[in-house]
Amino acid sequence: MKLLAPVSLLPLSLLIVLAAGASTTGCASSCGASADKLASLKRGMTYDEAKTVMGCPGSQVTPNGPDTAQVSTVEWDGPARGSVSRTQLDFRDGRLLSYTSDNRGGW
Repeated sequence: MKLLAPVSLLPLSLLIVLAAGASTTGCASSCGASADKLASLKRGMTYDEAKTVMGCPGSQVTPNGPDTAQVSTVEWDGPARGSVSRTQLDFRDGRLLSYTSDNRGGW
């Protein structure tokens, strides 16, 4: 009887991780700013409405949440050049005040 050498699980693990990343990429692409999404934003809309327009919750920039009495900023990637550009939406009392788009790092 001949014994087989143990099979390394590393290549299989890498394949699973890569496949999982590829399958979620399509969903993640709907999250972020675009010209059409920014045109759909309206001053006074709720954070939940803005989140629906943007396709995901965004990243909290300020320590306070969008439903607080203080101004709160939430950030999304885009509208151009992927993660190089960003759009920040400002909320107070759960309502959209304004948004700005610029490049990260000021360039």
